[in-house]
Amino acid sequence: MELKKLDKKVLKLWYIHAGIMSLVLLGIFTITFIILNIPGVPDDVKHAVLLGVGILVALLLVFALIMPALRYKMYAWGYDDKRIVVKQGVIFRQRVVIPICQIQDLHSAQGPIMMMLKLSVVTISTVGSNFSISTLTTDEAERMINDLERHLETRIEELKNEEI
Repeated sequence: MELKKLDKKVLKLWYIHAGIMSLVLLGIFTITFIILNIPGVPDDVKHAVLLGVGILVALLLVFALIMPALRYKMYAWGYDDKRIVVKQGVIFRQRVVIPICQIQDLHSAQGPIMMMLKLSVVTISTVGSNFSISTLTTDEAERMINDLERHLETRIEELKNEEI
């Protein structure tokens, strides 16, 4: 089985999410700054809190801006008639293998930004858990669900024939 990389639009989506998170972090820093400028707060406390919050926000911003590229580089996925394989993770690497015979439900979902970029998330439900294949193009997601559905139908027919 050949593992595929994600479409470049996924990286764009992840950077949009990182941008939104960055705006929230900057908002937290701004609110902290405004609260600390209330009269009566000692200057030492202001400087210490702003320095602490500023360092934390700066680290989180760097993390938010670097992680999408690293996640994109490390993510690979693929499937055949027996299993689905996903490799992911930057700090903690993970390889997930889902046997097709254990799949109970297949779902695809889109948010508003994902709809604009024509991307979908595929969620695979098994008896024990749910697993999402991170953002695929809508065409890939539909093709995957249709292929897996055919494999499942074939497997069900094989099981019915074994019982007879």
